[in-house]
Amino acid sequence: MNNFSKVIIEVLGVTFPVFVVVALGFLIRRRKIIEREHVFTFNRLTYNFGLSTLVFSGIAENKFSEIFNIDIIKVIFPSYFLYLLLIFLSFYFTKLDSDLRGAIIVSSYRNNMAFIGLPVLLYAYGSLAAAKASIVIALLLPMNIIVTALFLQFVNKSSGGLKTVKILKEIFLDPVIIAVIAGLMISFFEIRLPEPVGRVFDILSGIAVPLALISIGASFKFSYIRKNLKYLSLVTLAKLVIFPLITVFFSIYVFKTGNLDRDILCILFATPVAVATYIQSQKYQTDRDFISSVIITSTVASAFTISAWLFVLKLI
Repeated sequence: MNNFSKVIIEVLGVTFPVFVVVALGFLIRRRKIIEREHVFTFNRLTYNFGLSTLVFSGIAENKFSEIFNIDIIKVIFPSYFLYLLLIFLSFYFTKLDSDLRGAIIVSSYRNNMAFIGLPVLLYAYGSLAAAKASIVIALLLPMNIIVTALFLQFVNKSSGGLKTVKILKEIFLDPVIIAVIAGLMISFFEIRLPEPVGRVFDILSGIAVPLALISIGASFKFSYIRKNLKYLSLVTLAKLVIFPLITVFFSIYVFKTGNLDRDILCILFATPVAVATYIQSQKYQTDRDFISSVIITSTVASAFTISAWLFVLKLI
């Protein structure tokens, strides 16, 4: 077996199980094992307990010097804001309805890093990569919340005033951000958790990945996709190809980061539209049907694009 075939098998060994479980989540909801009205509660349970515990454990169990890398932070911000600028200039001046325009812009940069990115990195590169990725997620979460509120307020003039206190509360009470801060403190001071406590975290973090992937599939709604296929395709392409491409460019040619850091950032920025985008959009006047549809199209397409990115990253 040549190296090319080995890489393909290795990549499929990572992505195939992940997206099979996503499909299983859709079938579970279709068979009404989980009712549609319970999906939101299921998502919250997964995020608040499963993923936050996985993030905390991953960081706390690794050395601070190994997981906190300034090179990653250098790449994040220019990649993020350059992409935001490109998206804003591409769509803001179109003659689209303001609700649809706002939905297109916001869904173009909100990544499902926690529910898709962490499982892929965990299986592809191990717990150290997942721990490093958790810090990236914690840095981008508040930025995404603030930028989304500003964009929707700016694009949709009738959205109401910007509620600063509510936004700050949403940031600082986010379970994943709390988990990252707590994990970094444990890691920095090299505190060893008592064995019974560690086992509790192991049990909770063990359910995180399957619950996260099942909840993604259970959230799918296929109505409305045909109505705006053109813009759904554009957003999906931008999210899954252009965004990570910008990140890879900065990683290789500008900041010359290590291969692991480059790969972590690429996969995180190559993840599909986050379910949280739809949840936050409910607070504003925007096209929620478009957002729910692009979550599906980008997630389905990411089964192929993330596999392609993993393949490319292993060859370069």
